[in-house]
Amino acid sequence: MGYQKGMDDLEEYPVGVRIRILAAQVNAAADLTTWCFVSKSKLFYSTSIREKEFLAFFQLGDCTEFMNQKSDGWDRPVILSDSIGLVWLAEHAYENEEAGMLIVIGPMFLSKTSVKHIETALRDKVSSVHAQRQMMRTLANVPVISTASMYQYGKMLHFTLTSRRIQSSDFVYQNDRTKELVREEETEIPLFYHDSDRTAKGEKIMLQAVKDGNLNYKEIMEKEMVFNTEFVCNTGSTLRDGKNSVLIFTALCSRAAVEGGLSVKTAKEIEIRYLAEAEASQTITKLKNVMERMTEEFVRKVRESKENPLISKVTQECCDYIRANVQKPLTVESIAREMGYTTYYFTKKFSKEMGIKVTDYIKQARIEHAKIALLTTKKSIQEISDSLQFGTRNYFCKVFHEIVGMTPASYREKTGKDGEIT
Repeated sequence: MGYQKGMDDLEEYPVGVRIRILAAQVNAAADLTTWCFVSKSKLFYSTSIREKEFLAFFQLGDCTEFMNQKSDGWDRPVILSDSIGLVWLAEHAYENEEAGMLIVIGPMFLSKTSVKHIETALRDKVSSVHAQRQMMRTLANVPVISTASMYQYGKMLHFTLTSRRIQSSDFVYQNDRTKELVREEETEIPLFYHDSDRTAKGEKIMLQAVKDGNLNYKEIMEKEMVFNTEFVCNTGSTLRDGKNSVLIFTALCSRAAVEGGLSVKTAKEIEIRYLAEAEASQTITKLKNVMERMTEEFVRKVRESKENPLISKVTQECCDYIRANVQKPLTVESIAREMGYTTYYFTKKFSKEMGIKVTDYIKQARIEHAKIALLTTKKSIQEISDSLQFGTRNYFCKVFHEIVGMTPASYREKTGKDGEIT
């Protein structure tokens, strides 16, 4: 919708429209979710993908009760918190001079909130160790922001609802505990939002898992209750902090993988690819996904190299090169040249170590890529065939049937009905 005459002021738009625009903005900026309650405490909608879990945290912290204790509602932003350290921003939206909806932004952690504090608070409230771990995994997805950013989002919320500006000193605190939590945050410029000892321990576990090619690293991390997506610095921008953490950790994983036996060439190719992905990420969710995939790939590559000690690093690099370039034209001659060998010597060496011809390995790698494309995209079979350099659709279907045992169309249809085919 373009500019409309007579719609110069934000208040000219329905409050519901303004709230949804704000919800999209705070989610894009810091992965913060927005909640809308009607009739005092009835949830109307939220943008949270973990609505049930975080709604429970909100209610357990007596946040709803506090917001409803004034019959005429609050006409300025309120900072809410609970004993765990979760923080929320809330304000009533007024219609016809009466408090109608309650708008809440959160949860969030302030930068100084430590993992140790969270764990202690959970132990005091929840006796089951399993439940504690479940909650910790849920809380690992809560955005971490600075106090300055929290105030900014509160001012945005107030302006969205009233079209009026407000000062940080005008905010309301739920109680003395909330005020103390914010004041502690303001007295220092934190370098870390978590315990440095815990961070070092988690990093050590992850890097050792990469070096060992230990595929059970996730279970180890959960057992130790260590977050593997914590941010190691605080620049004032949660997204920038996250990128810095992933960039540093990717380089460390690359070095650990080389120490674990992975070739330097393969490790560097993986490192460069994920550095680019991390820098291009626009949300914390995507950034965490990059970090998880990066760790998984390094661990898997090291494991593969350890399980195949008779396969030389040159052949391993060749396999990695083929899988990374399945969408490009590949010939035995070009691959041999890339590896630094003559075509004759390279093909003999590859066939002896892998038990398969280079050309057949290329076909298999392309078919594996095709299977993923069939399951995760809406591309036509012709488009997938073209992207994988098969030349014609008939040839692609012929090779696919030889390797998988069914046509691409049948694979896509059967998988969609019966689940994953192994």
